[in-house]
Amino acid sequence: MGYAIVQVLNALSFSALLLLTGLGLSVVLSLMNFVNLAHGAFYLLGSYVAVLWLASGAPWWLAFPAAFLAAALAGALLERFPFRRFYARPHLMQVLLTYGISVILADLMRWGFGAQILTPELPAALRGVVFLFDMPFPLYRLFLIGVGAVLGLLLWLLLDRTLWGAALRAAVTDRGIVETLGIDTRRLFAAVLVLSAGLGGLSGALGAGMLAAYPGLDEEVLILALITVVVGGLGSFGGTVAGALVVGFALTFSKVWFPEFANVVAFSAMAGFLLLRPHGFVAPPLRQV
Repeated sequence: MGYAIVQVLNALSFSALLLLTGLGLSVVLSLMNFVNLAHGAFYLLGSYVAVLWLASGAPWWLAFPAAFLAAALAGALLERFPFRRFYARPHLMQVLLTYGISVILADLMRWGFGAQILTPELPAALRGVVFLFDMPFPLYRLFLIGVGAVLGLLLWLLLDRTLWGAALRAAVTDRGIVETLGIDTRRLFAAVLVLSAGLGGLSGALGAGMLAAYPGLDEEVLILALITVVVGGLGSFGGTVAGALVVGFALTFSKVWFPEFANVVAFSAMAGFLLLRPHGFVAPPLRQV
């Protein structure tokens, strides 16, 4: 019983990390129709910032907003040039551009932070374990589950329950009508990309305590985020949540039951699922005329 609960919590903590990473990618992909393959680089940047911050002796809780701001600043600079010029371009050109930028950013981070694996020095408040039915479980993973749930709820409220979110959804539907109301849609979309980059950095800071930080992690995280968004279904907050849970539980329990073939089993199951539901777990509503 205790072992099963621990594995479920492991899956939930991994799903919380996938949720935050997937939401950052889904916001740009769904709302702006922009394929940003540099999102994994924002995640890795946030991880490095958190590792260095926690090692500096500064207040530990500021590591997360610092990672958010660092990635958001990088996103703002890239949005000014060259992302903005590619919003209306075909997806293939967006893929080539953003993948090339991700390679450049990865090399810059390797040069700046080194090629070794960096593990954060967790604060005393998040160190240690709790016992569930005599089974130990890391306290940091409980923290990750709680923070992921709170941040996911706040992002949902921002996009679905505020005037800013309503203006953004309207701009996606009919940009011309929104601009006639005096709303600068260029700034609106810039804010979305900055928010997406910041979420990538924040998820990297939170994930550093579980996955550490090392060159190549950006590509691994990007693949998982893309799978999360696709399995969940584009254009749906609930779909991203469902995708994060499906991917998180599939990968966690495949490593428990089939450790030698964990990735093969998990990704084969997801591929089979997409064959049955090509639009994802929660298909976006289609308007028929």
